[in-house]
Amino acid sequence: MEILDSEEKKARLSFLKKRRTVVAFLLWLLSMMLLIALFLAKKDIVKRNLEEARVKERLFDKNPTLLEGETSAPVVATTKDDELGFENNFEAFSPESEIAQDESAQEEPVAESESIELTAENSVDASLFFVRLDDDGEGSIVLSTRKIEKSDSPMMSAINAVIKGVNEEESNRGLMSLVPEGSELLGATVSDGVALLDFNESFEYNNFGFQGTLYQLKQIVYTATAFPTVSSVQILINGEKCDYLGSEGVFIGSPLTRESF
Repeated sequence: MEILDSEEKKARLSFLKKRRTVVAFLLWLLSMMLLIALFLAKKDIVKRNLEEARVKERLFDKNPTLLEGETSAPVVATTKDDELGFENNFEAFSPESEIAQDESAQEEPVAESESIELTAENSVDASLFFVRLDDDGEGSIVLSTRKIEKSDSPMMSAINAVIKGVNEEESNRGLMSLVPEGSELLGATVSDGVALLDFNESFEYNNFGFQGTLYQLKQIVYTATAFPTVSSVQILINGEKCDYLGSEGVFIGSPLTRESF
């Protein structure tokens, strides 16, 4: 009897458990049906709200249309340098800023180049020396007689003309100057036939090496000794006497004559 009662209790408990499961499922199903019914009943309202919110455009469009009252964040163009952590100043390179800079530059008065017409009254004939290279690359010193502006220091004016370089007519003759670009004659004096010529540091280094340095010195020495009061030239750099000129080591420790080369 006791065994039968125990089995009966187990069967009753199992039945109650199954019934609870069925009831829970029915309640869940009923809830889902109610939600579906509500959705179908309010479908038009939900659709209209979604359209007004532009949910699709916000999720899938690259350039969504802004709603009233919204503002877009500024779009910053990025380049490869930006990805590496560098910031570009786009305003500085914008076409508008370039135009503004050009206009402001145009507003500034442009200084006219001072060109003096040489006449018999304000000019003198000067003996200038330049370099001519032949087909084999060998150089030679060539005299060019040219009118230059008259001044209180004709030798200094002549050497400055050599530093400035050849004119069009001399260039057509194949002449050139090997004096380094940027060279300046800072001062010139003559004492006992020796011309002391003081140059800036740009005069020291010649891009054409040893031969270029030799011809650069020849141009200066030949031009200076064309004046009857000058027999030799002492080269100074920034007011100081140096033993050698440039990295090629051309000796300038004593006055140079035409026979020095």
